[in-house]
Amino acid sequence: MIPENHKDRLTYLDSARGIAALMVMFGHLLMWKYENNHIIHALCIIFNPNDAVSFFFVLSGMVLSYPYLQLNKTLDIGKFYVTRIFRIYPGFWVALLAGVLYAYRQRLDAEHLSAIFLENTEGFWQEFFLFKGHNVFYGAGWSLSVELVYSLLMPFLIAVARYNRKLVPWLIWISLATSSVTGLFLFHFALGLFIGAYFDRYNSEEIRQTFWYRYRVWLLILALPMFSMRYWTRIMPIGGYTLYDFLDYLKLDFAHLSALTSFIFIICFIHYGRLRRAFQAPFLVYIGKISYGIYLVHYVLVSAMGDYWESDILPLFPNAPVALAVSAVVCFALTILLASMIHYWVELPFIRLGKRVVKKMKPTIGI
Repeated sequence: MIPENHKDRLTYLDSARGIAALMVMFGHLLMWKYENNHIIHALCIIFNPNDAVSFFFVLSGMVLSYPYLQLNKTLDIGKFYVTRIFRIYPGFWVALLAGVLYAYRQRLDAEHLSAIFLENTEGFWQEFFLFKGHNVFYGAGWSLSVELVYSLLMPFLIAVARYNRKLVPWLIWISLATSSVTGLFLFHFALGLFIGAYFDRYNSEEIRQTFWYRYRVWLLILALPMFSMRYWTRIMPIGGYTLYDFLDYLKLDFAHLSALTSFIFIICFIHYGRLRRAFQAPFLVYIGKISYGIYLVHYVLVSAMGDYWESDILPLFPNAPVALAVSAVVCFALTILLASMIHYWVELPFIRLGKRVVKKMKPTIGI
């Protein structure tokens, strides 16, 4: 019998992804019109849209590698790619179409439709296929471009870990040292790969024998503020020689800090049974189930609220804080509703279709 914390689907990590998706939604709503406000920066220490995306990437590296490094499933590269395509693209296309319809809501005629879809004047088809991070109609699509690119690399990273998991720490250092060439987010996926490779250690008493375990509380205390360090520095800049300068000297970014802290958080989720059980509450599990939809649909909703903020929304309320609070509730409700529709009417049908396609495929390159 497979242990509770060693199954195909780790629902508590889905829940964590759902909470991160809500952080992105609320953070974007707060920052859309008040990005230079210190009170908003303080709120974004909790509702942190930027670094929640770092959490997504580290978690993706872990989730993509886990079945092959812990459950010993056969990794067929061709089937892996097909599965990722059916997972990423359909929901994104719905969000992209919504972005197009919203952008052209006042001039949706044959001439403009021809310019978008036939003449490709604004690079719609590059955005449609997530090429080169081209984002005109759907700003949040950049992160899906990153997800797609590193999904292409993951089978090769998994192959290295399968050959010898002691090589994975070297991959992390290499990704950090070469980030100006290989990209900022390879570090995130390499950290996730490390968790996938050593999942059995974090899920057992073996972790208590490690050097770092005795400092776990201090590491967590340090990780909590470090995750949102970009917003702390906006509230309390460190003199003339700021943390920005220090990170620039090391050729690092705030995303590296949030990746490292996301790594710590995920290990905590895996190791601590009470935390796992807390994140298996039905509501959190459901939020995790529709988390991709939450990330997809919130952007268009927040864009619309931002466009009509001064003209139509603010006049309805006595002041901006009340307007923001009510808008957050409305945005949350609409996002959950639309994300549920995307999950059940788009995501699940295409995931099932992808599985049928993969089942009929001949083997390609196995690892």
